[in-house]
This record gives sequence, C-alpha cells and structure tokens, in this order.
Amino acid sequence: MRTRAAIIGLVLLVTGGAMPVRAVPAAAGEAPRAGQAYALLVGAMPGEALYAQHYRDWLKRLHACLTQSAGVPAANVVVLSGDEDFKDPIVAGLATAESVKKALAEMAGKVKAEDQFVLVLIGHGVATEKPPTLVLPGLDVSAQELADGLAAIAARNQAVVNLSSASGGSVSTFARQGRVVVSATSPNEGGEPIFPEFFLRGLESKRADGEGAPVAGAKDGQVTLLEAYNWATRETAFWIMRLSKTDGGWKLDGKESVEIFVKLYAAPPGAPATQKLAAASDRTKADEPVAIKPPGGTIDQSWVSRRVLSEHAILEDCGEKDGVTAIGAEGYQPLAGHKPGEPGCLARRVVLGRAELLPDPAGEAALKP
Repeated sequence: MRTRAAIIGLVLLVTGGAMPVRAVPAAAGEAPRAGQAYALLVGAMPGEALYAQHYRDWLKRLHACLTQSAGVPAANVVVLSGDEDFKDPIVAGLATAESVKKALAEMAGKVKAEDQFVLVLIGHGVATEKPPTLVLPGLDVSAQELADGLAAIAARNQAVVNLSSASGGSVSTFARQGRVVVSATSPNEGGEPIFPEFFLRGLESKRADGEGAPVAGAKDGQVTLLEAYNWATRETAFWIMRLSKTDGGWKLDGKESVEIFVKLYAAPPGAPATQKLAAASDRTKADEPVAIKPPGGTIDQSWVSRRVLSEHAILEDCGEKDGVTAIGAEGYQPLAGHKPGEPGCLARRVVLGRAELLPDPAGEAALKP
C-alpha cells in the first residue's frame, strides 16, 4: 500500500493487450446471436473533494449515455469507483485491484466476438511504477493486470476511452486491430483534462453529430466515436484559448464557457477554490470560435495573458501507431478517415453502445479476427 498524499498530477499509463480470442461458430441450424454492447467504467481514487465531484458526475453521465440514450441493458454496464463515499445505485462496488480484475474476467466470460466492449478510465495513475498502476484504495491495479484482462475479451468491436489525466502515454500500448483508443491528452501532458466534459456534452446534446464528416455539416442523428473525439477536441481547445489571465482572476467570455469554468473549479462547500473567475467575464455572450494558434506563429501582446494549449487529445484506430491529434501546427484539423488505414477510418463506424459497425462506404473490412 502506498501513500495518497501527492495523488494529483500523477500519470496514468495503461498497457493494452493481445489479439482477441476467436469466437466459436454457432452450431448447424442454430440462429446466430445478435450482438450486444458491454462496458466497464472505472473511476480511480479521487483524492481531493473537487475531483471526487467531477468523477462522480462523469461516471453517472457516461452510464446514462449508455443505458438510457444508447439503450444498453443496465446489467451489461458495470461501474466501479475508487471513491469510497460515492453512494449511487449505478455503482456495483468499490474499485480495488481485485474487483477490477474480477470484473474484466466476468466480461471475458460473457462477451462474444459479435459484441462491442467499451472500457472507460477516469482518474489518477502512477507512471513511476514499473509497470504503471491505476490509483485505487489499498493495492493499486497494475497495467499488466489490466492488459491481461483485456486480452481475454473476444469482442472484435472494442473501444478504450481514457479520460484520465496524462492518459496519452497509454495509447500505443492499447492499440490493437479492431480497437478505437481515445485519450484526453497527449504524452507528457499531465494536467487534469477538460476534454471529458466536452466529450460528454457532445454525446448528450448530439452537437458532435457530423463533426469532421466527409460532407460538411452532414448529420445522421447519431454520434460516432470519431465525431465525439473531433468535436470535444475542438471545443476543449476553444475553451482553453478563451481564457486570459488578469489581476482579478481568469477572464472568460461565453455563457457555456463560464458555466463549465464554475463547474470545474468551484470547490465543494468547505473546500478552498482552486481558480478564480474574473468579474469582467461575460456570462451572456455567445460561445464563439477563437483562434487556437497565433497568426503566423507570432505571439503578440493579446496572446501573452492566454493559457497555454495544454490538451491535445489523441485518437488511434489503426492498431499499429501511437495515434494522432486533431490539433496541430495549423490549429484544428478534424480527423476524417476517408481511406482504409487513415486515422479515423474505423472510429467513424463505431457508436458507443452499438454492437454493429456502421456501414463502410469504402467496403473496407476494418475488423479482422
């Protein structure tokens, strides 16, 4: 058991596994089984009350996205939390090393090749451990233990959504054919991410529908994992770049932007505030797009007081690369995946909570056993 005093800012690096187990074909004359969606949502030990507040909210909303919006049976979605004070009907139990490994083993026993499996990670981790660990009450769970559990899950359609701080280092080890990996940050970015809030808002409101689609503005009523990634990456960058430092605190204009600032930084009763919103902030103004990169790369006086763009969310769905980000030298460029092998080609066919892939216009068989 290790101390939890310096939990904030630690890096979560989770290694990922081998090729999935092949499914056993149905017996002659037996009706094929319809695919189902399954998910394991793991919240790590939160530490401070402010982070406990965030993690509870995100776990509850993710559970609702799957069970209510996507119609996944509640029995197929397991929520484990390292927050011992999180008492909610959706929480199946305390997230400990043993309970997480047991949950993965139980999933491996029921998830079939035709199903979808989603793993979501929220919280803090320790990158200095070898192998890395996810911070949980009691003994932490190691990256190798998680990788072993994932390797036994047969679903060809898999998604890993790592909303943890410093999650970028896990991307290359999670990468596997037929799996979409989304991380809130790039390697070497260790702060608490804003990305999870926008990722959820894009799913809940369906504002992410059509983001980065081959035809600009095309919407079909459902949000793919690629669209959710693109939209949340863009909106996170806009939100960060709207902030400017003043003597009175952080100035931020935009109704939703201010709402999110208050939500993320207003401390629970009895706890000290972590950031201050400047009185000059406009709470009624529309949340308009802003420049993400200085024109021509020149930082003038208007850019001096801005926050550094500290989040470059990553997507990997090719099974053999470290992943890419939609935020580059030219600012925001949504990933499209128009051709087989391009980043986003699989993610644009994956919808969280849907076992079947969306039709592939190119006819590419993206998932192979």
